[in-house]
Amino acid sequence: MNNNLIYDVRDRVPFFKNLLFALQQFMAIITATILVPLIADASNIYLSQSAAMIGAGVGTIMYLILTKFKSPVFLGSSFAFIAPLITAVEFGYFGILLGAIFASCVYIILAIIVKFVGSNWINKIMPPIIIGPIVTLIGLDLSSSAINNIMNTTSSSANYSLITILIGIITFLVVVLTSVKSKKFKMYPFIIGILAGYVISLILSVFGIIFNVEFLKIIDFSIFNKVADFKNWLPNITFVGVFKEGTSKITSFSNIIKLFVAFVPISLVSFAEHIADHKNLSSILGRDLLKEPGLHRTLLGDGIGSFVSALFCGCPNTTYGESIGCVALSKNASTRTILTASIMCIVVAFIYPFIVFIE
Repeated sequence: MNNNLIYDVRDRVPFFKNLLFALQQFMAIITATILVPLIADASNIYLSQSAAMIGAGVGTIMYLILTKFKSPVFLGSSFAFIAPLITAVEFGYFGILLGAIFASCVYIILAIIVKFVGSNWINKIMPPIIIGPIVTLIGLDLSSSAINNIMNTTSSSANYSLITILIGIITFLVVVLTSVKSKKFKMYPFIIGILAGYVISLILSVFGIIFNVEFLKIIDFSIFNKVADFKNWLPNITFVGVFKEGTSKITSFSNIIKLFVAFVPISLVSFAEHIADHKNLSSILGRDLLKEPGLHRTLLGDGIGSFVSALFCGCPNTTYGESIGCVALSKNASTRTILTASIMCIVVAFIYPFIVFIE
């Protein structure tokens, strides 16, 4: 079937091109992946950015294996689980891991049901008229974060800046123009757009420092002071924390029920997002992923991928629309690229200066 792809799922991409494609996937997903632990655990005691990157990497590799390398999408920390994670932080490492297990079990149970019963019942319970609004609501709920970031008001409304809004618009336009107009770089629009936005921010920040103009000081260079503390270089791995802290913060059965109620309903909402993402990806590939490798495999990959991820970072994963967007814009659907991006995530997690740079 003609899908207008330059590289299909099974295609081998030339080495250096593959690195660039993987870097683009990495840059598209990384900000959201590290933002979840920052929002869910402001204390940075139980959840960390570097661990989230490791979790995303190993979770995606597990997903690729379970879907037989037929579904080219990256899994990262799920924004849908921010509220449950905030609840779980009260119960320490074990509470976070237990909540993630509950979320993963929902996907695994659904995968088993789909395997033996088929998926037709899903279309009856969740037709497009149901799935569409659910996914739209998730997007609208997250849009406030995007707006707060572009206005620079994430931490405080006092930081409101027209300069950052202008940079955001320029970055967006560069991505669009690169994708539509460029012949040489159209396969790497996110890389070009992000670099353009960062270079503009860097130039303005240098001018702000030289001439002491506060509203031009967009980049906070003081954050690099954290690099000197080598304790920060070690990722805060969840299962290690569980061994150290134990289950002391789970004091009653009601605590377990609270975690169950926090995570399971969100998993069912995220299930609708899972179906929508794979239908969107199917339209790009020109083949139905819900039939091959099958919805049961994508659900199992998402569920077990989330569990494996949570062992390292505590955050349940989900398929990323940003990753699907990369596939659509670059016309590269090779799962080798997704695998390379996953390995890149794991390796970079141990290079703390780069983590700080992203932050």
